[in-house]
Amino acid sequence: MKKRSLRAILASGFIAFAAGMVGPVSINFAYSQEKVITIAVPFGPKSSVPDPRARQNGWLSNRAGVSETLVGLDYEMKMFPRLAESYRNISPTQWEFTLRENVKFHDGSPLTSELVKDSFQKLNDKDHAAYNPRLIKLLNIKEITIKDERTFVFETNEPNSAFIWSLTEPTASVIKEGTEKLPIIGTGPFVFVSAEAEKNYHTKAFADYWGGKPKLDGIVMDAISDASVAALALRAGDVDLVTNYSEPDFAALEKSNQGQRFEGATTRLFFYQLRTADGPLANKELRQAISLGLDRGLIVEAALAGVGGDPAHSIFPVTMKSWVNKAIEAPYDISKALEILDNAGLKDTNDDGIREIDGENIVLKLRSYEGRPALKPTLEVTQALLSKLGLKVEISMGEYQANNDALKLGEIQMHLQAWGTAPQGDPDYFPSTLLDSKAGYNFSGYNNPKLDVLLEKGRGEFDPVKRKVIYDEIQEIIAEDLPLIPVFHKTQVSVGNGKVKGYRIHPAETYLASPELDIEG
Repeated sequence: MKKRSLRAILASGFIAFAAGMVGPVSINFAYSQEKVITIAVPFGPKSSVPDPRARQNGWLSNRAGVSETLVGLDYEMKMFPRLAESYRNISPTQWEFTLRENVKFHDGSPLTSELVKDSFQKLNDKDHAAYNPRLIKLLNIKEITIKDERTFVFETNEPNSAFIWSLTEPTASVIKEGTEKLPIIGTGPFVFVSAEAEKNYHTKAFADYWGGKPKLDGIVMDAISDASVAALALRAGDVDLVTNYSEPDFAALEKSNQGQRFEGATTRLFFYQLRTADGPLANKELRQAISLGLDRGLIVEAALAGVGGDPAHSIFPVTMKSWVNKAIEAPYDISKALEILDNAGLKDTNDDGIREIDGENIVLKLRSYEGRPALKPTLEVTQALLSKLGLKVEISMGEYQANNDALKLGEIQMHLQAWGTAPQGDPDYFPSTLLDSKAGYNFSGYNNPKLDVLLEKGRGEFDPVKRKVIYDEIQEIIAEDLPLIPVFHKTQVSVGNGKVKGYRIHPAETYLASPELDIEG
């Protein structure tokens, strides 16, 4: 679809949207087709009314500038008050917040403590679109007490030093109950207009935004999972910006010094989650050999054309100086890998070229998903590398959640994924979400009581120096047990049409639209 037709559709949506506004509140929504930017993103909304508090919707909504959180992360990954004017820890389980003055929801009503409480309570309502069991577990809220119109207190069930960081997660946004005319009511610089599941997300500028009137009048986010298709859309003028550009194509632009190029280090990790509870990868020595058999430098060169990534030794990148355990190494050592396999008795006894475990050929099924261009080539290079160890590897691409289900059922043994390991700036999120024995995303079936105790201890420790010791040990256990195998840390590369202004790549990748984002007419 051409950009002109996209904008025409968006404009007609604005007119219908504005015509439906009723009531005593007057909201100033000016628009111009010349100030609408179309952005290609790898993933789209999950429904036509994607509640920002649920699943992946929060990331998209936060990036689109529709929803906001009480606390934010700046470009140095440091916390700052966002919808909150201030906050303080008044006891090991209590956090007091004071809201900013003059913050308005998109329907013109003021932000209040009562509405914040109502928004967070919806997270625990199984019948509501905001239901989010993962965030409920991270926050572990016991009670929210209103002190006055702008002041309230969160009380957690137990001490949780990661609580304040968890509030920076996009799904922890403050949302007012929607109406037919305004199905999603946030506080950000842009108003939700419409969405089509897995396809697009349309917004309109909010002139009464507390942070200043946006320079743009609207944004269209087009979900284009294939990076090569997104690049073609940019060249055709159908989109103005591709956020996740193909690394090989970006390298070619860089070599010829062409294109409006953006790049920025992120906390995103490409890693394999392994099925450790049963099947061949219940064997720890096999997991260790696989990690040693991965030439991470070669993978970065092949999958990313040497642009936009660094081999991963631990779950955190070296840029996370406060938390990375620099003593951990993940070398490429095929000789040691072969030695481990031989010593573990995982040998090829019938000379068919494939090692065996319990008398059966070792067949590993690896799967990934579309949406990030480096996933498929990483899968392909992994297949070639592991074949050198005498392992039969079958690879395929599937849908993300279907892959998780298959891993949980033991139908596949490794799921290649790309996660921001610290989108909240805190080290607890990633290991607690994936490796805690009770975690909802622990599709490995991994169960390590010592790790569970350390994760709980880390959440209960408020001294950053003591926390560092705990999370160093957690990283050591992961590197030894390998319920997941880090491959590389990602630098995001984006390309614009030469007219994009005010765009920056955030390390957490959860911020994009701002009042400063603009496009030349």
